[in-house]
Amino acid sequence: MIEEIAFPRGGGEMGERMRRHNWMLSPLGPPACWPQSLKSTVTLILASRFPMFVAWGSNLGFLYNDAYAQILGEKHPRALGQPFHEIWAEIWPDIVPFIEAALRGDASWVENLPLTINRRGQDEETFFTFSYSPAFDDEGQIVGMFCTCTETTRQVLAERSLKAGADLFRTMADDAPGMIWITDPSGYCTYLNRRWYEFTGQVEEEALGLGWTKATHPDDEERAAAEFMAANAARAPFYIEYRLRRADGVYRLAIDRAEPRFGPDGEYLGYIGSVFDIGDREEVEEALRESEANYRYAAELNPQTAWTAAANGQLDRVAERWREWTGGSGLGASWGEAIHPDDLQRSIDVWTGSVTMGEPYDIEHRVRMVSGEYRWMHSRAYPRLDEQGRILRWYGSTEDVHERKLGEEHLHLLINELNHRVKNSLATVQAIASQTFRNPENFERSKQDFSARLVSLARAHDVLTDANWVGASLREVINRTVGPHLGEAGNRFELDGPDVMLKPKAALAMSMALHELCTNAVKYGSLSVDGGRVGIAWRTQPVQGGERLRLVWTERGGPPVAKPSRKGFGSRLIERGLAAELGGDVEIAFDPRGVICTIDAPLPAPDERLP
Repeated sequence: MIEEIAFPRGGGEMGERMRRHNWMLSPLGPPACWPQSLKSTVTLILASRFPMFVAWGSNLGFLYNDAYAQILGEKHPRALGQPFHEIWAEIWPDIVPFIEAALRGDASWVENLPLTINRRGQDEETFFTFSYSPAFDDEGQIVGMFCTCTETTRQVLAERSLKAGADLFRTMADDAPGMIWITDPSGYCTYLNRRWYEFTGQVEEEALGLGWTKATHPDDEERAAAEFMAANAARAPFYIEYRLRRADGVYRLAIDRAEPRFGPDGEYLGYIGSVFDIGDREEVEEALRESEANYRYAAELNPQTAWTAAANGQLDRVAERWREWTGGSGLGASWGEAIHPDDLQRSIDVWTGSVTMGEPYDIEHRVRMVSGEYRWMHSRAYPRLDEQGRILRWYGSTEDVHERKLGEEHLHLLINELNHRVKNSLATVQAIASQTFRNPENFERSKQDFSARLVSLARAHDVLTDANWVGASLREVINRTVGPHLGEAGNRFELDGPDVMLKPKAALAMSMALHELCTNAVKYGSLSVDGGRVGIAWRTQPVQGGERLRLVWTERGGPPVAKPSRKGFGSRLIERGLAAELGGDVEIAFDPRGVICTIDAPLPAPDERLP
């Protein structure tokens, strides 16, 4: 007989270790004695790819998944089943307040907690973000704690490095000959270099935020603030000329120019800009040319494509990256030449509506690359308005979001597929339960039959899971179903037939029908005696429009067979359920020499067998 797989099923390396672990040496005891709440929690943990663990019982016995094993380092695998405080003794004082809170029923969330751990033979500085929450037994009593966590050491150290780089930049910027400034994503000015304060006479408390506009001429202040905030909303290059008050009270004409900054993942970080006194045009010409070169350099380094348009919507400045992407300039209305035909009219309509109404432009559409490939892009723009609310210019950018878009589509597909499979499985279980427990006279017998049928259904699911639910081999379905009945010699079944692929629903129905035939043969037929045998033979036959499958189950060497006075659930499942799922005919003949079951059904066309 084939031995059933013990709890837990699956779960990767940790699932296998739990099945082989000597639980007699653990305070948790053998899994067979675990409460259902613990089993359910362990099943959830093992199925997740996110680091998780549960600490259970008075000693907080430790159970974790493959993802958390990576965090344990050399503490794995000896940590399995051991008390929590022994595993993480070196950080126990740091985490015990959160553990005690969870055991009182209070969940906690901790971000980037610094911990010095020893998991590879030496102390190392680490950072973790985690959540501790209470774990309940079947009676609703708190008996442990559940944790989801992620190690953030790399991110924290990277932020440290970034801050150090920023400090170095500020030191260099203070020594630069021009006025330099930085903002955050909201447009709040967070830094102005020493040259700004020397030129304007402002102090830091006056200049930060939008205080720098107070150093402009009263007639220019409102315009400077409005144009800057409009450019910031569009995350587009910023340029303006205004009169700037010098420390001696004299106003000088100045150019203020800035470029948007973006992080490695495309997130908007704010502006970095510079201000030049152009009161003497001849002195500033070289600086202006340098600023233009800096703009072009910064725009081409930007992973997005920055662009600007006139008030009528005609693009008049497009970063070189657009040409690298599409092979075209993108100027005027030529950007539409690269848009997917199915998205072009929608893109034009939305842009026309924005230009007409003065509303922000925001759209996702597909753009043709030089290679001919279409990639999803996110384009957006904001208008710059004059004092009367009329559009002066548009500032926009186009970002490649292809991978994110594909990820969203794939996630939606997975969710729909999961919902479909769960509904089908529950419907099958409901039908089995309804038929099995229809006769209340022998509940124990019905319970055993129900359990056996669920096991058979699970085996069929295993076959489909191995093939990623695109279908199942008929021979594999037969092998999995008859396996528990092979006997010690393993020769009680004679299988003869070609390899045939079945659709998922047909494979499940065939597995359940074969299970019923095996069960009846063990109870009453050829498998109820030592010398009995079963032959399973199948053939495919070409017919007009496709092929037909003919499978014959033949029992020999068992007790004499008599036709039953009435048909039970098993017979109905075989003759009606299987016939309906296969769209064919199923007949059971009670030959005195042994039961014969004949299945005749059409096979799907070759291009339909694997959906």
